[in-house]
Amino acid sequence: MKGASSVLTLILASLIITSSMGCFGLVPMRESLELMRGEPIIETIDYKTNISYTFQTAQSEVYQNSSNFEVTESVSELIIYVRVSMPDPLDLSQQIRELIYDTTGVNVSTLSQEARYVHVKIKNPNGEIFYEKLASESIEPVVEVHRPPLTPGTWVLEVEARGYGFNIFEVVEAEDNFAAIITVTSECVKFSEEDCQI
Repeated sequence: MKGASSVLTLILASLIITSSMGCFGLVPMRESLELMRGEPIIETIDYKTNISYTFQTAQSEVYQNSSNFEVTESVSELIIYVRVSMPDPLDLSQQIRELIYDTTGVNVSTLSQEARYVHVKIKNPNGEIFYEKLASESIEPVVEVHRPPLTPGTWVLEVEARGYGFNIFEVVEAEDNFAAIITVTSECVKFSEEDCQI
């Protein structure tokens, strides 16, 4: 408490002295405030936009979704992550395929002939396609890092997909799923705990 009152006394004394000096008093006052504020720290902030889905119906279904995210002048990186998993039902044994058919009435062999795909698009504020990925089978995670210059404004992540999934008694599971994640990394100059909050 004593330290806080000493700082308050110092500030008041500085204000009184500098205010009596006119415009020339502003410079020392500003310098003393800068010293009290401490050294700035550059902090990075990550903002994620995520569209992911797991198909859980035995009949092929369509999924569509979009999400907006902001890119500002302070953005240092735009990271794109795309992962697609489409299990191949033809890898199943004949006995398992027959079990699936007897239990659900679904012929797994014909499911693989239906359209299955994931189409990811990222559009910049001008409506131009910045990134596009079309997958019709499982792919390992794809990661791309983009750095400025990036057009500031509202960007759009769009996903259109078609797939199916089934889970029989927790024994046989084949569910198409995907994840499209955008990470926008910004830099912020931080002087206090209140700075750099999203």
